Amino acid sequence: MMADAASRGDAKEAQQRESWDQLKKRIKASVNRANIGNIKDIIVELFGANLTSFTAVYAALIAVINTKLPLIGELMVTRLVLQFRRAFKRDDKGLCISSVMFLAHLSNQRVAHEVLAFQIVSLLLETPTDDSVEVVVAFTREVGAFLGSIVP
Repeated sequence: MMADAASRGDAKEAQQRESWDQLKKRIKASVNRANIGNIKDIIVELFGANLTSFTAVYAALIAVINTKLPLIGELMVTRLVLQFRRAFKRDDKGLCISSVMFLAHLSNQRVAHEVLAFQIVSLLLETPTDDSVEVVVAFTREVGAFLGSIVP
């Protein structure tokens, strides 16, 4: 029984590694083909490359776009905060975690202000529950080092 679980785990890991390698090749190929004339097409292609499951990569892309179009970063942060607030009111832990993880990556990229990160932690720990503590732990794992470097 344990051998079956180990073999399934190995197979799943190999499949994830293969998927990651394919995505990596696709991204590199797209970036290598990018120029001024086709940048719009390349960005659409990158968004179609399933980057949404890689929030750190997606946040980095938003940070690059934010340098030229700051309203895009502000829009992303605003929508994520609204999504987090709705999820928090509905006690939807999965959506809360995904929203705060994306906000953590945007904070790490300096798209979202660090005060927002402290406000999220404060809100979640105001009346702590098992779920809110779990969300804070996930959030702090992603943004904690950055916040520690900003505020000693």
